[in-house]
Amino acid sequence: MFESSKDTPRGRGAYDSVSRPAAVRRAHELTLPTWTAAAVLALLALALYLPPAVSTPFFTKGEPREGLVVRRMVEEGDWILPKRTSEHGWTIASKPPFFHWLAAVSSELTGGPSEVAIRLPSVVLGVAAVVAVWGVARTVLPPTAALFGAIILATTFEWVRAVSSARVDGTLAALMTIPLLLFHRGVVRGGLTRGEALVAYATLACATLTKGPVGFLLPGLVLGAALLTYRKLALVPRFRPVLGAVLIVALAGGWYLAAWHLGGDAFFRKHVLKENVFRFLGASALKSGHEHGFFYYLPTFAAGFLPWTPLLLVALVAALRDRDVRRDPRIGFLLVWIGVVFGFYSAASAKRSVYLLALYPAAALLTGWWWERLTVLMTPPRWLQSQLTRAIVGATSAAVVLPLAVVIAEILGFAPLASLAPVLHPKDRANLPLVSGIIDAHPFAITLALGALLGAVYAAVMALRRERWLALFGATATLATALWLLVFAVFQPELAKRRTLGPFLADVKARVDGHPLFFYPGTFDFGAAFYAPPGTRHWKPGVAHGPGPHFVLVWEDAVASIPESAASPPDMLAVSAGTDPKGQRHLALVRLP
Repeated sequence: MFESSKDTPRGRGAYDSVSRPAAVRRAHELTLPTWTAAAVLALLALALYLPPAVSTPFFTKGEPREGLVVRRMVEEGDWILPKRTSEHGWTIASKPPFFHWLAAVSSELTGGPSEVAIRLPSVVLGVAAVVAVWGVARTVLPPTAALFGAIILATTFEWVRAVSSARVDGTLAALMTIPLLLFHRGVVRGGLTRGEALVAYATLACATLTKGPVGFLLPGLVLGAALLTYRKLALVPRFRPVLGAVLIVALAGGWYLAAWHLGGDAFFRKHVLKENVFRFLGASALKSGHEHGFFYYLPTFAAGFLPWTPLLLVALVAALRDRDVRRDPRIGFLLVWIGVVFGFYSAASAKRSVYLLALYPAAALLTGWWWERLTVLMTPPRWLQSQLTRAIVGATSAAVVLPLAVVIAEILGFAPLASLAPVLHPKDRANLPLVSGIIDAHPFAITLALGALLGAVYAAVMALRRERWLALFGATATLATALWLLVFAVFQPELAKRRTLGPFLADVKARVDGHPLFFYPGTFDFGAAFYAPPGTRHWKPGVAHGPGPHFVLVWEDAVASIPESAASPPDMLAVSAGTDPKGQRHLALVRLP
């Protein structure tokens, strides 16, 4: 078995031979105290995740859908079998309840279900996962590599987007990160202590209660593949699988049995068949959705891991080409982790970019390992000085600088966006006034972010020319932080405020003044349902609804299809500025005679 690195020459010495090639120079180590590093990472993550969580109203389909589950849980007490409002009254929620439990507790503590209360579990767990990457990985990898990896994870596009939203995917990824980190350390050290096993398997049970059996199955596959790769299957008992099985069956299995008892066949069809079996296998009468081809994740992961994607590719090539690196479990486990998760979801029929979040910590640590290795090389790799590298750097710089130049010109009043309209896709052309309006609304914040971005690009280019790798890492991290703050804390909230139905439904509540409010057939929308006054029902044509006036919500383009009575036509009282999630239809408040 693998022994502790401090107890055997094979341990630390083997890793040093992997991490420190023959030609090395003295590294510029980051020697932050443990708690200082943890605090810095937590503050960086909070600075990225909290602003969009606080300032963005619901404007898409997914977030208010989860919000409806939380609101019903708080108001109706559906804690065992979560339900949500639907077009037909109510339906069983699609996901197990752990995320909703956390959001419901957060809502109770903050005065009721709100956007920030429902997003808070993902934010907190996302920050915790970033700190855990540093805290656990530094006991296996060089501390600098672990710190680099945590910063990289905190500043990737998909991670920032997922953990600042009210969806289960960010919570699931954070919950799976902790046991996978412990399994990584366990493979290196020869097993888990009882305390580590309790933490790992309890967290896996919570992951299972967040999105189903994938919560324990996928980490188990990673661990099994790693033990098989390193011919260490004899270590299985030292990972305490019996304890893990007891915890997962007792916690997650207990909920499934209770929910099945309450929900019957409808629960089984939705949670077991649709959300797990057919979502993985593909087409069925249950319409699992999100079906894509086998290679769907190649471009989507490349986009989701930005701006660190090129560096990850270099790290992958460096690790795969070096036999000693592949054979060392400190790096080899990360390769197995990435490969198993990527292969598992590529084989599945249903695919979404956020599904790959489970491999982001491993990809970040592998990139951090390579960068730490780069800082100690006496002679940089030859490819860093090649014409191809210079071309890539130039293209990357242009890809960042040119859009920034367009925004700066827009702020200065030159209106370049209008000049670009003829060459854009009609859908993008329709969004130009929206983008221009956001720029006009926040000139100071956008100018500040642009200054940071341009400064980071310049610093990165100069650091690369002078081979100052620590400075290059800092410049890239600064660029990522400034870019995602600009995207998620400035542009996204403004886009959401222009699309959300929240203000319109607040006005509707005042207009109906306690009278019954209905969704007209074909009008139900998750965002509208979340913001609608409590007790909003569904209109059934031809059924008596009691004395009027009757107020209904209907899409503006469908008002003309409402049958007119002999007394008077429907009276349209207001139309929303916000739209449906696709940005195409406006909601109207109509008073029926």
